[in-house]
Amino acid sequence: MKKRIEEIKSKVEKIQKKKQIPKQNFNIGFKISLDLISPIIAGILIGIGFDNFFSTKPIFFLIFLLLGITAGFYNIIKSMNKLK
Repeated sequence: MKKRIEEIKSKVEKIQKKKQIPKQNFNIGFKISLDLISPIIAGILIGIGFDNFFSTKPIFFLIFLLLGITAGFYNIIKSMNKLK
């Protein structure tokens, strides 16, 4: 009886370990995509806000778009270094 219980416990542990791996990969992928997209969207919104405030059309939009792209890639590089 004890042997059978131990076999069942080991099977349950194996199944739980298999379920954790894809969930973990999904979390990493979601974090990386948010690390790239969030600064770009924030840069666009800030640039549009400054352009409307100062009545200059594409200048601040382009500046903050480039800053957002740079920040996004910097965040991805930091995340990749943490995974190593």
